[in-house]
Amino acid sequence: MRFLLYLFSLIYSLVIWMKNLFFDLGILSSKEYSVPIICIGNITAGGTGKTPHTEYLLYLLCDKKTAVLSRGYNRKKKGLVWVDVNSKPENVGDEPLQIKQKFPDTIVVVSGNRRKGIEEILKKHPETEVILMDDGFQHRWIKAGMNILLNNYENTIYSDSLLPLGRLRESKKAISRANIIITTKCPKMTPPEKTGINNQLNIDAYQNSFFSSIIYNNWKPISTSEKISTNEKYHITLVTSVANADNLKLHLDENRHIVNHLSFPDHHNFTKTDIENILSEYYSTTSDKNIILSTEKDKVKLTNFKAKFNGIKLFFIPINIKIDREQEFNNLITDYVANHKRNR
Repeated sequence: MRFLLYLFSLIYSLVIWMKNLFFDLGILSSKEYSVPIICIGNITAGGTGKTPHTEYLLYLLCDKKTAVLSRGYNRKKKGLVWVDVNSKPENVGDEPLQIKQKFPDTIVVVSGNRRKGIEEILKKHPETEVILMDDGFQHRWIKAGMNILLNNYENTIYSDSLLPLGRLRESKKAISRANIIITTKCPKMTPPEKTGINNQLNIDAYQNSFFSSIIYNNWKPISTSEKISTNEKYHITLVTSVANADNLKLHLDENRHIVNHLSFPDHHNFTKTDIENILSEYYSTTSDKNIILSTEKDKVKLTNFKAKFNGIKLFFIPINIKIDREQEFNNLITDYVANHKRNR
């Protein structure tokens, strides 16, 4: 079996190499636009933290008319869709809906055709000052003015293999296309440890490397107005459909909560049967400190079943991103946007 995976990986690598070669030689062309475009992407398939880093940029650029363009992974409705706060997650994708609900004044569009997505944004909203392209690093049909590449500390680019043998979408050489590399989900690190990662990534003089970590915030209610203190110890039915919830599980364990984790595939759209199973697990514990806790991404999907959770303590845990040398990173972003203002 491993031999077959290796063989398919070689075939896949050849196809990706040819595609990138054609772009590098100009046989395939990347289109530039007059508006600043920042791409937040990865080489590893899933789990690097694109959405919280996109949200970080939205907070940073809150004084700009910003649009977010995403593919809308695992959505049922195809083509270009304008995301509304009341959109259904199965039609637009869970992460674009999360962003829209969190930043309702931000334009959010999902489109598999990124060129069409950008052109429709600029046509309908000519006042747009910057576009954030979520998960577009491999989409070379568009030439982003700034490419931010995310490298998961727990599953680094340099320790992985190409699909399907590993989780890499393309060769490690693609790191050279990035302006900024952020190693994400980091624990506390010493300067020598950071230097070691930078050496493995082969950071060049024109590139900037940063490290980010996850900050877990106070739980927020989904189906109740009740607020609870996270200083108390709870019996938690943890519901997640993310690439990897190990850090969240560890965070809850370290705070001495009793956790029963119900893990679903990444971007999973919950069914009535799923909800019944979640509730069955919840009711199997008689503790008066019994709650259901989910991620913010899962919150937008569980809200569809709000009536099912009537009278139940259902919460989600928001997160933020902390970037080392934060001001230096912020300056790189704001300077790029300021120096590439759109000519109308």
